[in-house]
Amino acid sequence: MSLPATLGKPLKSFSGRGITSRQDIGVSLYEAEPGTGIVFIIKDANSDEKILLPAKADYVVNTLRNVVLGQGRSRLCLVEHILCAVALSNIDDLYIEVEGPEVPLGNGSGDLWMDLFQSAGLVKELPAATIELKHPVVVHRKDRSLIAIPDETFSVTYLMDYKHPKIGKIWRTWTTADGTAEILNARTFGSLAEHKMLGLEELVVSMTEDGFTMDLRWEDEPVRHKLLDLVGDLMLCGVNPLKVKARFIGMKSGHEMDVDMAKQLAAAIQV
Repeated sequence: MSLPATLGKPLKSFSGRGITSRQDIGVSLYEAEPGTGIVFIIKDANSDEKILLPAKADYVVNTLRNVVLGQGRSRLCLVEHILCAVALSNIDDLYIEVEGPEVPLGNGSGDLWMDLFQSAGLVKELPAATIELKHPVVVHRKDRSLIAIPDETFSVTYLMDYKHPKIGKIWRTWTTADGTAEILNARTFGSLAEHKMLGLEELVVSMTEDGFTMDLRWEDEPVRHKLLDLVGDLMLCGVNPLKVKARFIGMKSGHEMDVDMAKQLAAAIQV
């Protein structure tokens, strides 16, 4: 895939702070021809040229704390939240230029990206599930699993199992009938110790021994965010996962397993 000769004028632009780079990072949206898919544009690490990073699982190079796309030495971190907003905005084709090594985190949810897509006139009604999944797809790691089961509609279910008094074991299911805000507005979370190490303790929700450093938007906001991550990661299969007639069930799964599922899903539906 080569860079288009001209991108034209951005549909909309945004500037936010990178959480790890501590840089002001610009994000610009450009129209893309039908069939292009979702493609990031970043600076080549070896030159001043720009390169394309398709939002596909084959370009994932790291899943430790977030999903990182890469090509050669070039990297783009934290793509999952904006990709969830892409899915819930029903956007099929778009160039997203990111001027920095990471997508800005904002408050840790996907709401700022939905607002940006809305202001650019890109948001459409949620798509109907029309793509058949002919057989189950299973990803398994010890006591964790992620399963896709053929169904008549799309849905995602997640089981959290945290040794924390405000979380514990909790299930949550989301379907397109529930409304996008129910998962898109759920913020990321993590331990206070880890967030202090990363310098994030004043920016995002942190877990203390018996609670959280910020009021939650819902009592089960952490599991809702897991669903946000799952939908965003499944975008890496090459099509909007909301179009797949399947029930996705994650049990203590994470980014690594999500990306494995996206790869297998792409093969199963022959993207």
